Amino acid sequence: MVALIFTIHLFFATVYLVIKEPEVVLRNRKIILDYARVSLGVLGLLIASGIASLTTVREAIMPQMNIVPWQILIIFFGSAYICSSLDESGVLKFIAYKFAVTTKNGKELFFKLTFIAGILTIFTSNDIVTLTLTPIIVYIAQYARIDPLPFLIMTFFTSNTWSMFFYIGNPTNVIVAQAYRLNFITYAKYMFLPTITAILTSVVGFYIRYRDKLPKDITLALEETSNLDKVIKDKKYAFLSSAFFVVFFLTVALGDALGIELWKAISIFSAIYLLLNLAFSDILSTRDEVVIEIGKFDYNLTFLVDTIRRVPWKMLPMVVTFFVFVHIFTTFGLTKYLATFFNFSNELAGTITTSFLSAFAANVMINQPMTIFFAQMLYDKPLNYAMSLVLGSNIGGNITLIGALAGIMWSRILKYYNIEMNTKKFTRETLFVAILVLLFSSLAIYTSWKIV
Repeated sequence: MVALIFTIHLFFATVYLVIKEPEVVLRNRKIILDYARVSLGVLGLLIASGIASLTTVREAIMPQMNIVPWQILIIFFGSAYICSSLDESGVLKFIAYKFAVTTKNGKELFFKLTFIAGILTIFTSNDIVTLTLTPIIVYIAQYARIDPLPFLIMTFFTSNTWSMFFYIGNPTNVIVAQAYRLNFITYAKYMFLPTITAILTSVVGFYIRYRDKLPKDITLALEETSNLDKVIKDKKYAFLSSAFFVVFFLTVALGDALGIELWKAISIFSAIYLLLNLAFSDILSTRDEVVIEIGKFDYNLTFLVDTIRRVPWKMLPMVVTFFVFVHIFTTFGLTKYLATFFNFSNELAGTITTSFLSAFAANVMINQPMTIFFAQMLYDKPLNYAMSLVLGSNIGGNITLIGALAGIMWSRILKYYNIEMNTKKFTRETLFVAILVLLFSSLAIYTSWKIV
């Protein structure tokens, strides 16, 4: 019992420190306790205290009740590498310009981006769409000299809403489908009405919120367009990078029909992009930071190293640490204990409660570990609880930046483009619409569960 109480306190302390990222002064040097340092420190403390061991860490990412955490890590970090490699080619910046040229006003751009983000999310995954479209929106805003915030928020929210249609749309959907042994058709059948409800609610909600902020006209800045020829760094690399991405997109979209699991497709194409970046690194490197000697020749690997650096590796220890927490809670029996509180005599109340609790819990322990935790609690409950967990794990990522891995990564991408996005600012923009979506979609879940 003492060990469990200590672990619970340490868990909430970890959440607090991950959000705050405090600074400490050590020998007159300021050190930021970012989520990587905090997570490694907490993991070390768990091991030193005897509550966890290296075996615990290994078990935490191994298969549990049809759920495979290590595959989720591959899906996330592999997607990040593929999409950042595509961005390095300059293709996304070129697409952004062409897209802006054909758009007359902010309202048209708002609905175009929403539709494109939604359609892409349905057939790939929310992480891939967020990684791919965010640079495009930033470039469009730079070309047209407009505020990117409404378009960034709506696109991010869209990718975490349309992602509920099929279980390939979000790794958390895969977790729930695995736990409840739902096939592709059964999952899609039950989530169709809730997803449509979520889409309509979010589109109407954000349009009302942003309609006065959308620019009436979109005119491209001349100094930006004059540099357009320079955005494609190497035409051969751009062509190959784009071609591989199209094949990757089709593989992910048709993966279920082809019998290729999402993590396998991402692993294969991550390796392809690694080799592609290696082959073109000497040509595309703009400085001599990493140079190796091959016989009489020098080969510059700086570009390859830069593409690898763009992946948010600091998030890895944080995610693994939360997986370890979930595993420890399950071992101590906390999961089974909390499951007793989900015995509702009124199934509508149970549906709504599960949706809201899972959504806000995602903002305490990140949506993927949270989904594993809740799936282990609810695996023997009726299917409406599974649907509510899907809703909460997706929409929970739209409440704060730590609600989903994509949110943390998204804020880092924006920082790369000198756009500040913190949790307070993000929550102020999304919370009200997220609550409406949770409420109306929960009602749709109950209706779908009753009639399907």
